[in-house]
Amino acid sequence: MILLITGSRDGTSDLVVRSLGNKNVFRFNFDLFYDYRLEFTADEWRIVNPENLEISSRTIKTAFWWKAFSYFIKEADDFIVEEVKYIFREIYNWCRIHRKLRGNPPDFHNKLGKINILSIAKKYFSIPHTLVTLGGLGLERLVEEGIVAKSLTSGTTDTSKVLFTTRVDKERVSPKFPWYLQNLINANFDVTVFICGKSQFAYKKSREDLVSIDWRKDQDLSSTKREWTRFDLNSDQSLRIREFCDAISVDWGRLDFMEVQGQLIFLEFNANGQWVFLDYDNADGLVDHVCSYLIDD
Repeated sequence: MILLITGSRDGTSDLVVRSLGNKNVFRFNFDLFYDYRLEFTADEWRIVNPENLEISSRTIKTAFWWKAFSYFIKEADDFIVEEVKYIFREIYNWCRIHRKLRGNPPDFHNKLGKINILSIAKKYFSIPHTLVTLGGLGLERLVEEGIVAKSLTSGTTDTSKVLFTTRVDKERVSPKFPWYLQNLINANFDVTVFICGKSQFAYKKSREDLVSIDWRKDQDLSSTKREWTRFDLNSDQSLRIREFCDAISVDWGRLDFMEVQGQLIFLEFNANGQWVFLDYDNADGLVDHVCSYLIDD
């Protein structure tokens, strides 16, 4: 049985459960922890859900963490929330120790980081000049033609706002704040490659009609309209992607590029990025491949 560690309102998890069936997937929803019964000792563990379906250290086949802590527990004391988080991490780490995991851990980027990933990616792809700065140190390294600011953490501000990729004036970059900056790339297409086991699913999206420079800001989340077009990587691109993934020891995630006159410029690796938006209707079989990835030994 697959242990899916997630939240109750996650559409991606809904798709996976529908595809694999309730008898094959045990969904452990962080935000509804009070609906479950659990026992965990130094020898074994088991969890029982409201329907009395059970998973245990004896019956688990694989485990997959999907954005569990992105969901909030309503009307719960902060101490209780932290205690529950500890339990979820303990279960996940038991699965890691016993080699039951699929995908990447939720703290993947905390252990490697975007700039370190860029330094590895540079061996396989072209990358934009990138600078993380405190106090404005190193700003002279960036060219004047165009600079964009990005978020390292993808976190939100106190007003629940998110920093999308935004063009900034070099002269107005305040040294009072931390900055993650890159030279602007004038590209024809955004390209993303979803990695699922040994499979690579490459998609592109024209930048011709973008209102902002960040495609995520223009994405229509209310529609199932296909906004990305599947295409085939050439053999050299596919090899470089495979070698890069081997270098950072992953077989899951999304690589984001920009395409400039047929050349792929590497932007970042998203260890647990969304993928359903690439193939809402499963026409390319992304859901099927994910399900096979989760159950394969």
